[in-house]
Amino acid sequence: MTIYFPILKNSSSEMSALENLKDETKQKVIPIIESKVINPKKVDEWWSTFKTLGSYFQKKINDMKFIYDFNSAFDKLGEALESLKSPHNKNLIEHCIEKLNEKNLNFIPCIHFDSPEWIISSVFKFRPTEIAVRVRCHDFNSAMEDLVIERIQDKIFSQNLKTNIYIILDFSNSPINEVRIKKSIHNFTKLEPQKLILALTNCPEDASGINPVSFTAADQRLDYKTFQSLKKEHPKLLFGDYTVRLKGEPDNNPNINYYNTYLKIFYSTEDDYMIGKSSLLESDGIDTFISVCQEIIESDIFTKDLSFADKKIEECANKRFTINNHSKPIELGINHHIELTVKQLTGSPVLSGL
Repeated sequence: MTIYFPILKNSSSEMSALENLKDETKQKVIPIIESKVINPKKVDEWWSTFKTLGSYFQKKINDMKFIYDFNSAFDKLGEALESLKSPHNKNLIEHCIEKLNEKNLNFIPCIHFDSPEWIISSVFKFRPTEIAVRVRCHDFNSAMEDLVIERIQDKIFSQNLKTNIYIILDFSNSPINEVRIKKSIHNFTKLEPQKLILALTNCPEDASGINPVSFTAADQRLDYKTFQSLKKEHPKLLFGDYTVRLKGEPDNNPNINYYNTYLKIFYSTEDDYMIGKSSLLESDGIDTFISVCQEIIESDIFTKDLSFADKKIEECANKRFTINNHSKPIELGINHHIELTVKQLTGSPVLSGL
């Protein structure tokens, strides 16, 4: 069965996008979920960030299989600190795995190719049947790949446990270079992983280049087209991307004036990344976003029954549902993108809502 691997952050919008997927879609998706980030100001009680980790995931994704990436927890600390201990003397990896295990969640722990040995040993301590190894190809050039492969072989594959290993080749939003990607696929295939996942995106990071009160094509989906091209030569290759959200939700920065922002929705089609954008919120932004939604549902690319998101967009267009914050369009854009991408990967028709 074809499986799709979207990369998501553990945020309310992105988890709600997963929660509202169709049941049949959930069977064809293994999301790669990045950890919440520890606030340096709260590092002395870092475990409070993960207090409800297991129960929250149980509520949002229940028995859905997912990959959990611990690495981003340390993003604002500068390094992965083994010295961080919970009141029960557990390091962060042990603490999070125990939280997830408490709720019997179906997860695959994810380490990075350059994870320190304490993280690797903490993961293997739980004797997982599957692990994922994320290789940030966007952080080094192809000349370094032999060293990266050697480290993965030495530190991870040599554990001699009966563990299926997924390799995630993560090119993030670096300029798409099919020659480089082909070389990486060839090199990492030598490790004979259980699954090889190509993750990349060229979705625009923001809507700064889009005119207000419009619904416009922002870029072609070269990421998906590149995958389809490579899959002809590598039929077992699997696809992952960053959906329509490379960055996480904006911080609740008190210095940002809500009324001086726009409502935006990133809306994927089979070929393009479209962006809908309101006027400034201080200039009737909520009302103009209704107009944007009306333009979406009147377009040839709208598919009413494709997703939960499309139904909500139609409700907004018909003034039966109000969108007045930034998180809801993020949720809807991601939910729509995942449903659409699964349809494409499985060869199912994307029926018109007209």
